[in-house]
Amino acid sequence: MWSFDDFDAWAEAISGASLRLVCDTVETRRWTLGMVPLGDVALQVASEGGGNLCYGENTHSGPMLFIPLSHAAAHVVNTETLDDDAFFFIPHGTDFRIQVRRHAHAWCSIALPATCHVAAPAVPSSGRVACHPGSVPRLRNLVHRIADALMGQPGQSEAHHVAGRDLIDAVAACLPAPLPARAATGRPRLDRSQIIRQAMAVIEAAPTTPTARTLATHVGVTDRTLLRAFRETYGVPPKRYLMFRELHGVRRILRAGAPLDATVADVLTRHGIWEFGRFAARYRRQFGELPSETLRRARG
Repeated sequence: MWSFDDFDAWAEAISGASLRLVCDTVETRRWTLGMVPLGDVALQVASEGGGNLCYGENTHSGPMLFIPLSHAAAHVVNTETLDDDAFFFIPHGTDFRIQVRRHAHAWCSIALPATCHVAAPAVPSSGRVACHPGSVPRLRNLVHRIADALMGQPGQSEAHHVAGRDLIDAVAACLPAPLPARAATGRPRLDRSQIIRQAMAVIEAAPTTPTARTLATHVGVTDRTLLRAFRETYGVPPKRYLMFRELHGVRRILRAGAPLDATVADVLTRHGIWEFGRFAARYRRQFGELPSETLRRARG
Protein backbone atom coordinates (compact mmCIF):
# COMPACT_ATOMS: atom_id res chain seq x y z
CA MET A 1 0.00 0.00 0.00
CA TRP A 2 1.47 3.35 -1.06
CA SER A 3 0.90 6.45 1.05
CA PHE A 4 0.92 10.03 -0.27
CA ASP A 5 0.71 13.44 1.36
CA ASP A 6 -0.12 15.09 -1.97
CA PHE A 7 -3.39 14.64 -3.85
CA ASP A 8 -1.93 15.08 -7.35
CA ALA A 9 0.85 12.54 -6.76
CA TRP A 10 -1.77 10.05 -5.56
CA ALA A 11 -4.02 10.78 -8.55
CA GLU A 12 -1.19 10.10 -11.00
CA ALA A 13 -0.69 6.62 -9.53
CA ILE A 14 -4.25 5.41 -10.21
CA SER A 15 -4.48 2.96 -13.12
CA GLY A 16 -7.17 1.63 -15.40
CA ALA A 17 -8.79 4.95 -16.24
CA SER A 18 -8.08 8.31 -17.82
CA LEU A 19 -8.96 10.74 -15.04
CA ARG A 20 -9.43 14.46 -14.48
CA LEU A 21 -9.49 14.86 -10.70
CA VAL A 22 -9.83 17.88 -8.44
CA CYS A 23 -9.68 17.80 -4.68
CA ASP A 24 -12.46 19.24 -2.56
CA THR A 25 -12.11 20.17 1.13
CA VAL A 26 -9.25 18.24 2.79
CA GLU A 27 -9.85 16.60 6.19
CA THR A 28 -6.49 14.88 6.54
CA ARG A 29 -3.43 15.14 4.30
CA ARG A 30 -3.10 11.42 3.61
CA TRP A 31 -4.06 9.45 0.51
CA THR A 32 -3.34 5.75 0.03
CA LEU A 33 -3.44 3.40 -2.95
CA GLY A 34 -2.86 -0.32 -3.25
CA MET A 35 -3.11 -2.67 -6.24
CA VAL A 36 -3.51 -6.44 -6.28
CA PRO A 37 -3.30 -8.33 -9.62
CA LEU A 38 -5.56 -11.38 -9.43
CA GLY A 39 -5.07 -13.23 -12.69
CA ASP A 40 -7.43 -11.58 -15.18
CA VAL A 41 -8.88 -9.37 -12.45
CA ALA A 42 -7.24 -6.17 -11.14
CA LEU A 43 -8.18 -4.87 -7.69
CA GLN A 44 -7.41 -1.31 -6.58
CA VAL A 45 -8.03 -0.15 -3.01
CA ALA A 46 -7.71 3.52 -2.09
CA SER A 47 -8.42 6.07 0.62
CA GLU A 48 -8.66 9.83 0.20
CA GLY A 49 -8.02 12.57 2.73
CA GLY A 50 -10.86 14.73 1.45
CA GLY A 51 -13.51 15.17 -1.20
CA ASN A 52 -12.97 14.54 -4.90
CA LEU A 53 -14.67 15.65 -8.11
CA CYS A 54 -13.85 13.15 -10.85
CA TYR A 55 -14.44 12.93 -14.59
CA GLY A 56 -12.93 9.92 -16.32
CA GLU A 57 -13.03 7.15 -18.90
CA ASN A 58 -12.50 3.43 -18.38
CA THR A 59 -9.33 2.50 -20.30
CA HIS A 60 -9.19 -1.07 -18.96
CA SER A 61 -9.89 -3.78 -21.55
CA GLY A 62 -13.08 -4.90 -19.79
CA PRO A 63 -15.78 -3.48 -17.53
CA MET A 64 -14.94 -1.92 -14.18
CA LEU A 65 -16.84 -1.70 -10.90
CA PHE A 66 -16.42 1.22 -8.50
CA ILE A 67 -17.48 0.45 -4.93
CA PRO A 68 -17.32 2.80 -1.93
CA LEU A 69 -15.67 1.25 1.12
CA SER A 70 -16.86 4.05 3.40
CA HIS A 71 -19.48 6.84 3.28
CA ALA A 72 -21.38 5.09 0.48
CA ALA A 73 -24.22 7.65 0.55
CA ALA A 74 -21.72 10.49 0.07
CA HIS A 75 -20.82 9.13 -3.38
CA VAL A 76 -22.79 10.58 -6.30
CA VAL A 77 -22.15 8.82 -9.61
CA ASN A 78 -23.51 10.29 -12.84
CA THR A 79 -25.84 12.40 -10.61
CA GLU A 80 -27.20 9.31 -8.75
CA THR A 81 -26.45 8.67 -5.07
CA LEU A 82 -24.99 5.30 -4.12
CA ASP A 83 -25.86 3.30 -1.00
CA ASP A 84 -24.71 0.13 0.74
CA ASP A 85 -26.53 -2.09 -1.77
CA ALA A 86 -25.35 -0.52 -5.03
CA PHE A 87 -22.18 -0.20 -7.07
CA PHE A 88 -21.10 1.87 -10.08
CA PHE A 89 -20.76 -0.14 -13.30
CA ILE A 90 -18.42 1.32 -15.97
CA PRO A 91 -18.16 -0.51 -19.33
CA HIS A 92 -14.93 -0.35 -21.30
CA GLY A 93 -14.44 2.94 -23.13
CA THR A 94 -17.32 4.78 -21.43
CA ASP A 95 -16.99 7.99 -19.46
CA PHE A 96 -18.17 8.55 -15.89
CA ARG A 97 -18.57 11.21 -13.20
CA ILE A 98 -18.05 10.76 -9.45
CA GLN A 99 -18.38 13.35 -6.70
CA VAL A 100 -17.68 13.03 -2.99
CA ARG A 101 -18.01 16.39 -1.28
CA ARG A 102 -15.80 17.21 1.72
CA HIS A 103 -15.58 13.69 3.20
CA ALA A 104 -12.39 11.72 3.66
CA HIS A 105 -13.41 8.35 2.23
CA ALA A 106 -12.27 4.99 0.87
CA TRP A 107 -13.15 3.04 -2.26
CA CYS A 108 -12.12 0.13 -4.44
CA SER A 109 -12.25 -0.60 -8.16
CA ILE A 110 -12.53 -4.07 -9.65
CA ALA A 111 -11.39 -4.33 -13.27
CA LEU A 112 -12.92 -7.44 -14.85
CA PRO A 113 -11.67 -9.24 -17.98
CA ALA A 114 -13.31 -8.38 -21.29
CA THR A 115 -14.66 -11.95 -21.48
CA CYS A 116 -16.52 -11.62 -18.16
CA HIS A 117 -20.19 -10.77 -18.63
CA VAL A 118 -21.71 -11.97 -15.37
CA ALA A 119 -22.32 -8.51 -13.94
CA ALA A 120 -22.86 -6.51 -17.09
CA PRO A 121 -26.21 -4.71 -17.06
CA ALA A 122 -27.94 -4.34 -20.40
CA VAL A 123 -26.86 -0.70 -20.74
CA PRO A 124 -24.18 0.79 -23.01
CA SER A 125 -23.06 3.50 -20.56
CA SER A 126 -21.82 3.78 -17.01
CA GLY A 127 -24.39 3.85 -14.24
CA ARG A 128 -25.53 2.95 -10.75
CA VAL A 129 -26.57 -0.68 -10.35
CA ALA A 130 -28.97 -1.70 -7.56
CA CYS A 131 -28.03 -5.15 -6.23
CA HIS A 132 -29.58 -7.85 -4.09
CA PRO A 133 -29.75 -6.67 -0.45
CA GLY A 134 -26.65 -7.68 1.47
CA SER A 135 -24.65 -8.76 -1.60
CA VAL A 136 -22.51 -5.62 -1.92
CA PRO A 137 -21.51 -5.61 1.80
CA ARG A 138 -20.38 -9.24 1.32
CA LEU A 139 -18.39 -8.15 -1.75
CA ARG A 140 -16.77 -5.34 0.27
CA ASN A 141 -15.84 -7.80 3.00
CA LEU A 142 -14.19 -10.07 0.43
CA VAL A 143 -12.25 -7.11 -1.00
CA HIS A 144 -10.89 -6.29 2.47
CA ARG A 145 -9.88 -9.91 3.11
CA ILE A 146 -8.13 -10.25 -0.27
CA ALA A 147 -6.30 -6.95 0.18
CA ASP A 148 -5.18 -7.88 3.71
CA ALA A 149 -3.90 -11.28 2.56
CA LEU A 150 -2.33 -10.52 -0.83
CA MET A 151 -1.40 -6.81 -0.87
CA GLY A 152 2.35 -6.72 -1.39
CA GLN A 153 2.69 -10.45 -2.03
CA PRO A 154 5.02 -11.00 -5.01
CA GLY A 155 4.02 -12.49 -8.32
CA GLN A 156 0.89 -14.13 -9.62
CA SER A 157 0.59 -17.17 -7.39
CA GLU A 158 -2.21 -19.70 -7.60
CA ALA A 159 -3.71 -17.93 -4.57
CA HIS A 160 -3.98 -14.74 -6.64
CA HIS A 161 -5.86 -16.57 -9.41
CA VAL A 162 -8.21 -18.28 -6.94
CA ALA A 163 -8.91 -14.95 -5.23
CA GLY A 164 -9.68 -13.42 -8.64
CA ARG A 165 -12.20 -16.15 -9.38
CA ASP A 166 -13.73 -15.70 -5.91
CA LEU A 167 -14.09 -11.99 -6.64
CA ILE A 168 -15.85 -12.67 -9.96
CA ASP A 169 -18.23 -15.08 -8.18
CA ALA A 170 -18.99 -12.43 -5.54
CA VAL A 171 -19.68 -9.87 -8.26
CA ALA A 172 -22.00 -12.36 -9.98
CA ALA A 173 -23.87 -12.82 -6.69
CA CYS A 174 -24.66 -9.09 -6.75
CA LEU A 175 -26.63 -9.50 -9.98
CA PRO A 176 -28.73 -6.37 -10.19
CA ALA A 177 -32.27 -6.43 -8.93
CA PRO A 178 -34.48 -4.69 -11.50
CA LEU A 179 -35.72 -1.27 -10.49
CA PRO A 180 -39.43 -0.48 -10.96
CA ALA A 181 -40.12 1.57 -14.06
CA ARG A 182 -40.89 5.21 -13.44
CA ALA A 183 -43.62 6.93 -15.38
CA ALA A 184 -42.35 9.90 -17.38
CA THR A 185 -43.86 13.19 -16.27
CA GLY A 186 -43.40 16.76 -17.39
CA ARG A 187 -40.93 17.96 -19.99
CA PRO A 188 -38.16 15.59 -21.20
CA ARG A 189 -35.04 15.87 -19.06
CA LEU A 190 -31.98 17.27 -20.81
CA ASP A 191 -29.05 14.86 -21.17
CA ARG A 192 -26.76 15.99 -18.34
CA SER A 193 -24.05 13.49 -19.26
CA GLN A 194 -23.73 14.98 -22.76
CA ILE A 195 -23.54 18.51 -21.33
CA ILE A 196 -20.72 17.51 -18.97
CA ARG A 197 -18.94 15.54 -21.69
CA GLN A 198 -18.95 18.54 -24.04
CA ALA A 199 -17.96 20.91 -21.22
CA MET A 200 -14.94 18.74 -20.40
CA ALA A 201 -13.87 18.73 -24.04
CA VAL A 202 -14.03 22.54 -24.10
CA ILE A 203 -11.99 22.79 -20.88
CA GLU A 204 -9.35 20.36 -22.19
CA ALA A 205 -8.99 22.22 -25.50
CA ALA A 206 -8.84 25.75 -24.05
CA PRO A 207 -5.34 27.30 -23.71
CA THR A 208 -6.43 28.94 -20.42
CA THR A 209 -9.27 28.18 -18.02
CA PRO A 210 -12.52 29.39 -19.64
CA THR A 211 -15.21 31.27 -17.75
CA ALA A 212 -18.52 29.61 -16.93
CA ARG A 213 -20.26 31.89 -19.43
CA THR A 214 -17.80 30.93 -22.17
CA LEU A 215 -18.31 27.27 -21.30
CA ALA A 216 -22.09 27.56 -21.59
CA THR A 217 -21.77 29.34 -24.95
CA HIS A 218 -19.47 26.69 -26.42
CA VAL A 219 -21.62 23.83 -25.15
CA GLY A 220 -24.73 25.54 -26.50
CA VAL A 221 -26.77 25.71 -23.31
CA THR A 222 -27.97 28.48 -21.03
CA ASP A 223 -26.03 29.51 -17.94
CA ARG A 224 -28.82 28.06 -15.79
CA THR A 225 -28.73 24.69 -17.57
CA LEU A 226 -24.96 24.48 -17.20
CA LEU A 227 -25.25 25.42 -13.52
CA ARG A 228 -27.83 22.68 -12.94
CA ALA A 229 -25.73 20.07 -14.77
CA PHE A 230 -22.62 20.83 -12.70
CA ARG A 231 -24.51 20.96 -9.40
CA GLU A 232 -26.14 17.59 -10.08
CA THR A 233 -22.91 16.01 -11.30
CA TYR A 234 -20.29 17.47 -8.96
CA GLY A 235 -22.24 19.28 -6.25
CA VAL A 236 -20.59 22.60 -7.15
CA PRO A 237 -21.37 25.34 -9.69
CA PRO A 238 -19.23 25.45 -12.85
CA LYS A 239 -17.34 28.54 -11.65
CA ARG A 240 -16.09 26.70 -8.56
CA TYR A 241 -15.23 23.56 -10.54
CA LEU A 242 -13.21 25.65 -13.00
CA MET A 243 -11.39 27.27 -10.06
CA PHE A 244 -10.46 23.82 -8.75
CA ARG A 245 -9.19 22.77 -12.19
CA GLU A 246 -7.12 25.96 -12.48
CA LEU A 247 -5.56 25.48 -9.04
CA HIS A 248 -4.60 21.88 -9.78
CA GLY A 249 -3.25 22.74 -13.23
CA VAL A 250 -0.90 25.36 -11.78
CA ARG A 251 0.13 23.05 -8.96
CA ARG A 252 1.13 20.28 -11.37
CA ILE A 253 3.44 22.67 -13.22
CA LEU A 254 4.95 24.01 -9.98
CA ARG A 255 5.46 20.48 -8.60
CA ALA A 256 7.32 19.57 -11.78
CA GLY A 257 9.74 22.44 -11.05
CA ALA A 258 8.50 24.62 -13.93
CA PRO A 259 11.12 25.89 -16.43
CA LEU A 260 14.25 26.80 -14.47
CA ASP A 261 14.08 30.49 -15.39
CA ALA A 262 10.34 30.78 -14.72
CA THR A 263 8.86 32.49 -11.68
CA VAL A 264 5.49 31.81 -10.12
CA ALA A 265 4.22 34.97 -11.80
CA ASP A 266 5.39 33.62 -15.18
CA VAL A 267 3.42 30.39 -14.63
CA LEU A 268 0.31 32.29 -13.54
CA THR A 269 0.34 34.72 -16.46
CA ARG A 270 0.62 31.81 -18.91
CA HIS A 271 -2.58 30.49 -17.33
CA GLY A 272 -4.32 33.82 -17.84
CA ILE A 273 -4.10 34.72 -14.12
CA TRP A 274 -3.26 38.32 -13.25
CA GLU A 275 -4.62 38.67 -9.69
CA PHE A 276 -1.56 37.05 -8.13
CA GLY A 277 -2.42 37.82 -4.51
CA ARG A 278 -5.98 36.53 -4.74
CA PHE A 279 -4.85 33.37 -6.52
CA ALA A 280 -2.10 32.76 -3.92
CA ALA A 281 -4.68 33.04 -1.12
CA ARG A 282 -6.96 30.49 -2.83
CA TYR A 283 -3.99 28.22 -3.46
CA ARG A 284 -2.96 28.30 0.20
CA ARG A 285 -6.51 27.54 1.36
CA GLN A 286 -6.62 24.56 -1.00
CA PHE A 287 -3.12 23.10 -0.53
CA GLY A 288 -1.86 24.55 2.76
CA GLU A 289 1.09 26.38 1.21
CA LEU A 290 1.85 29.26 -1.14
CA PRO A 291 2.65 28.66 -4.83
CA SER A 292 6.21 29.90 -4.23
CA GLU A 293 6.69 27.27 -1.53
CA THR A 294 5.55 24.49 -3.87
CA LEU A 295 8.02 25.65 -6.55
CA ARG A 296 10.89 26.07 -4.10
CA ARG A 297 10.42 22.57 -2.71
CA ALA A 298 10.18 21.07 -6.22
CA ARG A 299 13.51 22.64 -7.18
CA GLY A 300 15.17 21.39 -4.01
